[in-house]
Amino acid sequence: MNRGVFIFLFLHFSTGLFAQGKVDTHGAIVRSDTSERSIYLCFTGHDYYEGFDHVLEVLAKKQIQASFFLTGDFVRNHSELVTDMADQGHFIGAHSDKHLLYCDWNKRDSLLHTNEEIKLDISNNLKVLGELDIYPKYFMPPYEWYNQEVVAIAKSLDQITVNFSPGTRSNADYTTPDMKNYQSSSAIIGSIFSFEAQTNLNGFHLLIHPGTSPLREDKLYFQLEAIINWLMSKGYCFLSF
Repeated sequence: MNRGVFIFLFLHFSTGLFAQGKVDTHGAIVRSDTSERSIYLCFTGHDYYEGFDHVLEVLAKKQIQASFFLTGDFVRNHSELVTDMADQGHFIGAHSDKHLLYCDWNKRDSLLHTNEEIKLDISNNLKVLGELDIYPKYFMPPYEWYNQEVVAIAKSLDQITVNFSPGTRSNADYTTPDMKNYQSSSAIIGSIFSFEAQTNLNGFHLLIHPGTSPLREDKLYFQLEAIINWLMSKGYCFLSF
């Protein structure tokens, strides 16, 4: 049996939450139950963290629980913040220990690290979370870039790999004006509105970075409350993993 098919069947029958979701060709869950008008707000953290307080204030104000995928380095450097997020009911998941690029950007089936190195990197992330009594089951790979082998390695550690849903440009909020692929916050928000109008955002994993380079002054996370209000006006509720 093809490994991607096996992973799909495993996820399909092992968790009802994703019974009607979508799994990509690499085996990661990229969309949850599409029969429900719900959205999963996802945030990742590694080296930048300046927007976390703002994001948490907005989530508390709107009474929303979200999903945060954090590297081991982030957890070590901001353990009190991570504990506070968990105490507030937010999901805390693994995002690798050192934010390594596991796969080649141009040749995705080629690993840049050995299986053992990748497994250790994820294990160390889980270990430091465990020291805070946080034991997640869902893992978002560093750079949101992976292949079937990475998904299999994560599964061997009892981790289900998830990623953002394709269709909007929210994951490009890390880009800076000097980059060719730069996306302004208005362009990103426009892509969310447009995608919702064309289809829907049922079960969507909407990724936003609460910390970005100081070279980007146009921070998307400052628009989080407006995005949430608009989505609520469309009848969406918010879930976490």
